[in-house]
Amino acid sequence: MAVISVTTLTVKPDKYEAFLDQNRKAKTILERCGAKNVRLMGTIVAGEASGTLAMTWEADDNASYGAVMDKFLADPDGLALLMQSNSADGPTAAFQSSIWGDIDL
Repeated sequence: MAVISVTTLTVKPDKYEAFLDQNRKAKTILERCGAKNVRLMGTIVAGEASGTLAMTWEADDNASYGAVMDKFLADPDGLALLMQSNSADGPTAAFQSSIWGDIDL
């Protein structure tokens, strides 16, 4: 069963370019840690979710997801990126992460 990490993000005003730079770095680190299909998506028509972006990545199963996260949090670049993202100077105003799984139909 594929496991998908979905993080929805809101960017601070005038911080879009810094936000993109940060997410490019995140993609590189996540892929180095084993994440698959890392991508950043923006809303096209969203109503209440307008202005929200989503970063997603996939792992083969729960164990693989955990291995990616273990590597990311043990990686000095990954930890620094996470700390910077959550700082007052970071480009992200708010975020929420969730883990999704395929449902066989």
